Amino acid sequence: MRSGLMMANWPRRILVAVSCFVAAALLAGIAPLSAGRQAAAAPGQPDAVIVGDSLTGGNVDYIRPTLRNAGLNVRVEGLSARRIAVSFNFLGRRDSGVARVRSLKAAGVAPALWVIQLGTNDLGVVNNCRCPDPVAFAGKIIDQLLDEIGPGVPIAWVTVANRTQWDASRWFNTAIGIRAAQDPYIAHIRWHDLSASRPDWFVDHVHQNFTGVKVFTQMYIDRISALLADPLGPRPPGPGLAAATRLGPT
Repeated sequence: MRSGLMMANWPRRILVAVSCFVAAALLAGIAPLSAGRQAAAAPGQPDAVIVGDSLTGGNVDYIRPTLRNAGLNVRVEGLSARRIAVSFNFLGRRDSGVARVRSLKAAGVAPALWVIQLGTNDLGVVNNCRCPDPVAFAGKIIDQLLDEIGPGVPIAWVTVANRTQWDASRWFNTAIGIRAAQDPYIAHIRWHDLSASRPDWFVDHVHQNFTGVKVFTQMYIDRISALLADPLGPRPPGPGLAAATRLGPT
């Protein structure tokens, strides 16, 4: 009753202004008078950087403008045959993901989110490691790039899908999943789950056709947008839960 009397005494223009603000907030899909988490890169920096192999680099002429048209400020660093931690010469210099991240950081590039689309070209060594634990073997390769980016930095890793190396794909993706479960700054982008039952999206065992490229790009748009709107990082631990820590050497 008291609040109703107070509202009745407000000047009409204040009531109108408040009503307009609430309506605009609802139309924008946000909670009125509430500020949510939002990742923001420093001025002049990209919101996200994608470091990828041919799945990204071979389709950059479609991916880059499509991301831009979706309102995303993303730097795309794709290169055919790129591996995670091994640089080599093949039709030119093929710098590794580790080397490319190192050079970008040295140039002052510091996005709000790193997107890593690598691992497909490392599945051969994972498959042939002749080791008792191929998941741990894959994890050691992954950790080299995670350590290069550094702790406390949001990272989204695209899972791999090689139709002739399903076991190695599964081992590699399991290693990513372990790290995502342990580190609140790491997340998946689940290309494997999205594409595993869709051979019609591929021209071979791993490379997308144009339909696959469109789906792959929309996956980037959806996941990057979500991770910028609700950034990775620690959440308040629930009862009996310990804070997560990054695996591997630091």
